[in-house]
Amino acid sequence: MISSEITSWDPLEAADENHDKEVISAAKKREIKNILKSYVSNYDPFSELLQNAMDAIDRRIQEDDDFVPKISIKIDLKENSVEVVDNGCGFEESEFRSFLAPSISFKSGGKTRGNKGVGVTYIAYGFNELTIRTKNEHFDYEGSIRRGREWIEDNDGTVSRPKIEATKKSSELFDSLDQGTSFKIRFSGKYIRPSNLSWYQANSPEQWLYLLLIKTPLGAIDLPELTPSDVLFHISVVDKNGNDQSLNDISTAYKYPHLEIKASQKLSKIKDVQQRALDKGKDLSQAIQKYRNSNGIYEIYGAEDITDLLSLSVSEKEYLELYNISAYGYFAYSTEVWDQINDKKAKLRKGLRILRGGLQLANNGMPQGEMITIPLTKSIGHQNQTHVIVHFEDAEPDLGRKGFQPELKDLAEKISVAIVRQLSSRRDILKSDSGAQADIEKELKVHEWIKAQEKYEQDHPLVLTNSNFFLPTKKISVGSVPQSEQDVIVLFNQLIAGGVIRGIKLLATSQSSQYDSIFRFVAEEPLKNLHFDEKNNPLGVLEEQLQKQYTSQPKVLEYKYSLDGLIREFESGVKHENDIDLAVFWEIGAEFEKEYNVISLLDFDNVHQRQHHGITHILSSAHSNFLAICLRELVDLLNNPSDAQTYQQEAYGDDI
Repeated sequence: MISSEITSWDPLEAADENHDKEVISAAKKREIKNILKSYVSNYDPFSELLQNAMDAIDRRIQEDDDFVPKISIKIDLKENSVEVVDNGCGFEESEFRSFLAPSISFKSGGKTRGNKGVGVTYIAYGFNELTIRTKNEHFDYEGSIRRGREWIEDNDGTVSRPKIEATKKSSELFDSLDQGTSFKIRFSGKYIRPSNLSWYQANSPEQWLYLLLIKTPLGAIDLPELTPSDVLFHISVVDKNGNDQSLNDISTAYKYPHLEIKASQKLSKIKDVQQRALDKGKDLSQAIQKYRNSNGIYEIYGAEDITDLLSLSVSEKEYLELYNISAYGYFAYSTEVWDQINDKKAKLRKGLRILRGGLQLANNGMPQGEMITIPLTKSIGHQNQTHVIVHFEDAEPDLGRKGFQPELKDLAEKISVAIVRQLSSRRDILKSDSGAQADIEKELKVHEWIKAQEKYEQDHPLVLTNSNFFLPTKKISVGSVPQSEQDVIVLFNQLIAGGVIRGIKLLATSQSSQYDSIFRFVAEEPLKNLHFDEKNNPLGVLEEQLQKQYTSQPKVLEYKYSLDGLIREFESGVKHENDIDLAVFWEIGAEFEKEYNVISLLDFDNVHQRQHHGITHILSSAHSNFLAICLRELVDLLNNPSDAQTYQQEAYGDDI
């Protein structure tokens, strides 16, 4: 490695050494000021730093087959600074001396993420303290440029034109590299945006992860394949007290909504299931029963899919081919979904909606600019429920990180409208907009027995306040497998008392009434005890589906040793299926196959259908539906989840 003897230089002077310095200085200052005006987002500094890092890595990948790319990001809230370090190609000396000047770029165009030569100018002169480090076998240098933004905004000539001065400050991240580049911005002085990193209200690497993967090139967009980039990154965050937290080896991939929101269904998969049902003469509605009550529906579109989706003019078809346009769309059952992602998963400040409805334009694998409102002329609310990405290849945006050519923006909007219309037309598989609580709040027919038991509950509540009892012993007091309906009742009550089934509160049983028992569905704080976890709480409800406490109206419960007995009572008219809300039994039997479709909630692919903790199956016929708890299969799941998954999928899967 050749060590440089450069101490300082003026990057604007280096770019125009043969012209009148003052004339050039005034012209360059005006040009830079116009560039800075085009950068209005608080995410722009991150975007530019990361864009340059990823392009440098791409260049080195092309030169070295054995190269392992890595980007490191350090966000220091105490120092109010951000540093982005890459192990890419580094700068040559001639490049380094002039690359900060406007319109100077050493990118080759094509698949690079930027080639206008304005981004680094924004980084140098949009802020008041930038430290740059670079090294490779030909050249190395570490220096800082200060008061760049103050010089640009100075109209009185009191701020000297900034120079890059050699620095002796070290960077642990940069020093660990064999070659590469480091850019570090310290947010200080006047006229800068953001003035302080506290604006983002993000204090942990997990929070910053969401911001960067959605708002910057770190969230690599690869349509239609959705393949993550080979580039991994490391992020560390130093809080205001100097505590350092980090995440390692994170993939550079966009936070697509269907990967963030459980119970999201792909439109093409649903169409395929229905087509197979049609081919075999099956009921199309029943064929997709397991997909209902979902949180969202999505689809991915290549250029050919877009052509099939909407009518395009000759020129629009040319743009489609020239820029290899692709798209992604996600339709959420409610805008509340975006708040849940922001508040519960990303844990960002309330109301930010870092992921939300709208149109996101993207070019060469990265999002560009802020989201655009989807221009619907009817059902306008759907524009806030639908997240659409339209991606171009080599469609160079205008100055800075802003808009595309008007004709490309118009085409993207046209595509987004068509996507909203297609996805929203399948709202039939989504839950109602009031969420999982919709069915809970609806009034049911309550006969006199239920009313009487409800009053008895109010007048004679049973309370046990001693906290020494009902501690988990990890054992059931029932010693053998049930052989009768009475055994089923005992075991079910044990599972409720032991906290295995947590969403049911029993009111009464009857020896004389037509039906066995009355109960309520309940969800009480702490709600986290009801939330689904594949290992620790497999009978739970998805967090997205359960956001508040509730207590249902009284409901009817039937016990049986085998479900066959209840089905035969329906057939004989002894009992009516429309009166039953929940059936609890040991084994499911075979009688249901005559008339009922079964959705297994013990199959983790269907857990979005579970609205109350502990429910194992949903049975539906042409006339009614009711919930079920099959105790044998529940116990099998808790004892051997892997084998139980295989069984549930084979027994109740969507094989047409």
